[in-house]
Amino acid sequence: MMKMRLSALAFAALAIYGLGTIPGMAASPAGRYCGEMISDGDYRDVETILNVDKAGHINGTYEAGDSAGRLVGKLAEKDDGTGTSRSLIWTDKYGTGRLDLHFSDDYKQFSGRWGASKDGRFDAVSHSWTGGACGAN
Repeated sequence: MMKMRLSALAFAALAIYGLGTIPGMAASPAGRYCGEMISDGDYRDVETILNVDKAGHINGTYEAGDSAGRLVGKLAEKDDGTGTSRSLIWTDKYGTGRLDLHFSDDYKQFSGRWGASKDGRFDAVSHSWTGGACGAN
């Protein structure tokens, strides 16, 4: 009977500890973001899906409308980043470039700027790219 009580107490302590860590675990750039980006001189709807690997690096994909239909691309973190400001490399059928993202403290939205690259050199990031939790009002 004593073992059963100790087991129940240990389980309760783990449950309480676990519940206390959930908000910290939720604060991550991983998620699905819906927003807009400037492409071909127009605002385009864009869906950005970000993942975080075990080392904390961001990678992901994006889809946007474009003059030829759908644009699909990949994202990978450029440098080892931490915190709410990150620099990523985008790659799609048009080439590659840099995307600088600045997340809100709760990671529910971001604002960003992107630029292309030419001859292995990154252009200035001057085009907007935004995202917020998809389905949020």
